[in-house]
Amino acid sequence: MSQVKSPAAAFLLFITILHHSSTAPTAKAEIRHGIPRDQLRKRNPVKAAGGDHGHHLLPGLSLSLPEPPFIPLYNWAQHEFVQAHNELRAKVGSPPLGWDPTLTKFAHDYAVKRKQDCDYRIHSGGPYGENLFWQLYKESSPREVVASWFDEQRFYDHGKKRCVCHPEREGCECGHYTNVIWHSTEKVGCSGYVYCNGQKGILVVCSYHPRGNILGKSPLP
Repeated sequence: MSQVKSPAAAFLLFITILHHSSTAPTAKAEIRHGIPRDQLRKRNPVKAAGGDHGHHLLPGLSLSLPEPPFIPLYNWAQHEFVQAHNELRAKVGSPPLGWDPTLTKFAHDYAVKRKQDCDYRIHSGGPYGENLFWQLYKESSPREVVASWFDEQRFYDHGKKRCVCHPEREGCECGHYTNVIWHSTEKVGCSGYVYCNGQKGILVVCSYHPRGNILGKSPLP
């Protein structure tokens, strides 16, 4: 025989069931941390320099990251530097140059070393032939860079095997030209464009092996 309950009694029964359900034990999620819990309170957000823009750094993390190591690759710029040399060497009968990663890294490392003062007049003193190019504002193409060196041809006297101006000086020099065309040089590697600090311009360094510019010798056979 079924028992008929009043609406009020049915409502009280529903409340009782709901209360027991809400107080029943439930599974507890476990949070795991990579560091001891007592140290978590010490890891307060650190505001980035220049104001709070919603980005926070962990303590000890610096905003200025070191430059990644330079890996010399035969990319478009390197191809253009090599081609520019070879096209101009062909004009005087010198054989084409090959690209070399060791020369490229040496040239790049020295250009980076000169970033602070951007002084293109100071050579590395390394074991290779070397040309430096500096420009203040415009970024010349690889062909324009090499052509500016080759343009010194007008100051070189091939008969006397030296520059028409002696000693050489700014505005009348030939060493860049002779490095570009030196007959016995076989390989070249260039730094690419390195931007100097303080908007002082850009530097390009090219290294040559075997080195040329041997005093008293002709760049051509």
